[in-house]
Amino acid sequence: MTETTIRRITPEQTTDAMFPLTSYAFHASPPFRDRERWEEAIREREDVLYLALFEDDVAAATVAGSPMTQQVRGALYDASAVWGVVTDPAARRQGYCRRLMTRLMAAQRDQGWPLSCLYPFRASFYERMGYAKFPLTSKVSFKPGDLRRLLEKDLEGKMERMLIGDGYDAYRSYTKRLQRRTHGMAVFVHGEKTRAQKEKRHWLALAKVNGEVVGLMVYRLEGDRVTEFTLRAVRFYYDTSRGKYLLLQWIARHVDQAKEVELWLPPSERPETWWADIQLSAEAPARGPMGRVVDVGEIGGMETGLGRFTARLRDPLCPWNEGLWRLETVDGRLRVSQASQADVELGIQALAALIYGTHDPGDFAFRGWGDPSPELQATMRDMFPPRLPYLHEYF
Repeated sequence: MTETTIRRITPEQTTDAMFPLTSYAFHASPPFRDRERWEEAIREREDVLYLALFEDDVAAATVAGSPMTQQVRGALYDASAVWGVVTDPAARRQGYCRRLMTRLMAAQRDQGWPLSCLYPFRASFYERMGYAKFPLTSKVSFKPGDLRRLLEKDLEGKMERMLIGDGYDAYRSYTKRLQRRTHGMAVFVHGEKTRAQKEKRHWLALAKVNGEVVGLMVYRLEGDRVTEFTLRAVRFYYDTSRGKYLLLQWIARHVDQAKEVELWLPPSERPETWWADIQLSAEAPARGPMGRVVDVGEIGGMETGLGRFTARLRDPLCPWNEGLWRLETVDGRLRVSQASQADVELGIQALAALIYGTHDPGDFAFRGWGDPSPELQATMRDMFPPRLPYLHEYF
């Protein structure tokens, strides 16, 4: 009979345990991608939780969690980026992934990470594990010539271009500043400066006014022939309207070099309104992020509206979350405490949906997350108005 065990593994052990499984699951093969590059990437990551489920002494499934900080409704929390979730085809449909995720949640709680985010291969799979979906980012495409008239304007600022590895400190400083005002935004605790310096795969364009960075764009020029390049920007951020139009003017300066522009944008952006002549095509990525609450007792402090309610929470993966909880606003901030009775029974997905602002409480009954009364739904809407979380980090 096969013996199964779950063990925390070291970064060195991931080469044998994780490399074959993740290479097979997430990349075209054969052959597998370069093992030395994998090992180098693992060495550069710090404070990562690696878990593997073994059949006898052979790794059959793995999962990892990297530390992040995440802003939720004005408060900053420790959180985890869950990745490397994979099971060998021969071992699938035996509950191995769920067992690993259960162990990972406990380890994350021990680390003091009350929130968790991931990019699912299938959203319904992780919804059953307590995660709620975020709005999708958008990918918009247009011709740089659409912005040609911007070249006639003096925007009273300047642009600086460098490899992102050379400008990583400025990029990191800006994104951490942006995080303070962006609901849902997560930033890796340790950053990725070493990898950015080695790979040299992206340009960083900084928009500056009076020496201060007011916007940035991370991009590549892709293609084989000049005049037919695609300018693909995976980050497009700005503080002010001047910063936005400095970045757009920078794009316009590529009118004789790039045939198309592709921007990846947060869900709150409305690029069709930026310029009269811009003709956009838009699509959403195949998968968007999801988030969940790992430790209910540690989510107090976020900005909430007036109100209070009690709930009996269901959370099979995190049994410490199950039971009676009071959620109330005190001096404009959420306070969470134990309760003696419940106004409603809720799945943990409902709590994630409330704090991230992604689902109306009226939807809960149809999703199987609980059935709050109309009066309680109104209280929940007052306390947790709808929001558009934007995760930022890809993993």
